[in-house]
Amino acid sequence: MSDAESGALQLTLHPLVIINVSDHFTRGRCQSGSVHPRMYGVLIGAQTGRHIEIANSFEVKVIDGGCGMPAGSMGPDLAYLKTRLEQYKKTFPKYEMLGWYSTCEGTQPDDLTIHTALGEGVSDSSASMLYLTLDPARALAGSSRELPITIYESEIHMVDEKLQTSFAVVPYKIDSIESERIAVDHIAHILPSGDSNSGSAFSQHLGTQYTAMSMLAERIDVIARYLHAVGEGTVQADHETMRQIKSLCARLPALDTPKFGDESLRDLNSTLLVAYLGCITKGIGMVNDVVDKYNLAYDKHSRRRGIF
Repeated sequence: MSDAESGALQLTLHPLVIINVSDHFTRGRCQSGSVHPRMYGVLIGAQTGRHIEIANSFEVKVIDGGCGMPAGSMGPDLAYLKTRLEQYKKTFPKYEMLGWYSTCEGTQPDDLTIHTALGEGVSDSSASMLYLTLDPARALAGSSRELPITIYESEIHMVDEKLQTSFAVVPYKIDSIESERIAVDHIAHILPSGDSNSGSAFSQHLGTQYTAMSMLAERIDVIARYLHAVGEGTVQADHETMRQIKSLCARLPALDTPKFGDESLRDLNSTLLVAYLGCITKGIGMVNDVVDKYNLAYDKHSRRRGIF
């Protein structure tokens, strides 16, 4: 029976979340001077049935006594979190808060208090929220091939006729789109000096092509200038060199053949079609903007006229 048929939770984690959490921990470690600082943040994504996709995350301000923590203990600021969520939803309305994260080894005694406070104060339900932890010790050691990330969900059990909430580990998988894979590969190979030209495979591929095309253009320019100088009589012709140039030109495909003309015309039409579709898409977008502005202005004018 598949996960969809059995009703099991299907959790997908994007690489951007891992980069954000690790970057948050690194910056906090550099600024605070602590070896393992405790950092807090929020998980953002979309949920469809039992499938949850964690697509992004952002940091949360920490204050003394936040999220119901006792005096002297630090916790997330709910007022700051609500403001950030409202701002985030204006840009990405399809995403919602799915849970929170912190940098610690496993779960801590006060995590349930923060989990419940975030669920009641922000998402109106702590039962459906997720909790992601990044183990700093495993991350800094780098000896394990597995990610130092664990995701939990809250479960309610009946113990001695009393309801108790606990965390349970949830399996997850890493998923990414093509643009994320290119970006992550490029970032992962950035050198300590900040130079990434010799890093990712994508940049190496582009660099190799650029170098080959530049070298070809330079050599063609040398041959063209040599032939031009020989034609003007400023340089004495070398018969061996001329034979090599003629042999090189003989290897090139004939440009006046019908097959070359058809293929060239087909490539030209394909390029023009792509450019034409891009212009049509841009034009449709501009027309939609004009229609939206017109409808907005017309609705305001109609309401104003109806009042008078």
